[in-house]
Amino acid sequence: MLNAQFFTDTGHHREKNEDAGGVFYNQTEQQLLILCDGMGGHKAGEVASQFVVNRIQELFEAENLVEEDQAEDWLRTTLQKINRELYHHASTNEAFRGMGTTAVAALIFDNHVVIANIGDSRAYLVNSRSIEQITSDHSFVNHLVMTGQITEEEAFTHPQRNIITKVMGTDKMVIPDVYIKRINFYDYLLLNSDGLTDFVRPHIIQTQLSEPLPLEEQGETLLNLAQEYHSTDNVSFVLAEIEGDKV
Repeated sequence: MLNAQFFTDTGHHREKNEDAGGVFYNQTEQQLLILCDGMGGHKAGEVASQFVVNRIQELFEAENLVEEDQAEDWLRTTLQKINRELYHHASTNEAFRGMGTTAVAALIFDNHVVIANIGDSRAYLVNSRSIEQITSDHSFVNHLVMTGQITEEEAFTHPQRNIITKVMGTDKMVIPDVYIKRINFYDYLLLNSDGLTDFVRPHIIQTQLSEPLPLEEQGETLLNLAQEYHSTDNVSFVLAEIEGDKV
């Protein structure tokens, strides 16, 4: 079990916070982390993100034990189930029609983590030497990067970097990407909305997390960094300390 906390800030440029997240436990004290970013360009983004967080909390807390060899399937099928519910909720309520949200979730085991993502909210593993992005953004600019049309540096300032190609709630069927990573040699797991990493470059986050600070202070410092780098979005993340083997 990791020492983990959800941090969020509406920021100075948004009237409402469309991000949601949390740290949840099932009946055998397994741990699940979730971060969602409601779609600002659609109706009721804050409803969509909170809907997903609430439902995954309910479903996970009802579980007794998710076996390690079932974790990948559990995350994928659970997010697909919640997506169908969100799609139905949106399509049968005119006020919510077209709403959607990203999602990145992590199921924690002793030596590894199982991560699922839909959209451009990210998961990183961080230690004193490096920061590794685990997830791959479902976005237009990431497609351009992956196909060699632009560089990662160009993607950081691309005018269409906010175009997302896959979200929860806007289609009846969605397939999350799922990753399994060993966590022994890392210090932090970070799940974040793009309000952080669209403005604060990953190496700056890595440098900050190398500082010997308590989790609460690290989280508050990252929120402040986002404002220092002029984030115009809600800024939210789940930050978790890893006490693995150190080298």
